[in-house]
Amino acid sequence: MRNRCYALLAWANFALLAAAALKFIPIIISLTHGIHLSSEQIAAGLADERAWAQDLISDTPYLLLVWLSVAVVLRRQTGRAMLKPWNS
Repeated sequence: MRNRCYALLAWANFALLAAAALKFIPIIISLTHGIHLSSEQIAAGLADERAWAQDLISDTPYLLLVWLSVAVVLRRQTGRAMLKPWNS
């Protein structure tokens, strides 16, 4: 039972890392319009979208801190790194 809980926690931790990576998609899409936006692009609302994308990634260090903390706890409790839960 305990091993199943650790495996579930490892999968949740992996999902957290995947979510942290996926949060960068909107800023990448926004940057395809150029680093500096023209006045027409700003009028079309691209500046607001870029501000939203930057706000979306602003908490990524906290997500990574939680991911690392859970990874350390899993390592201490199980004796092995469970960074890739499908190998566990």
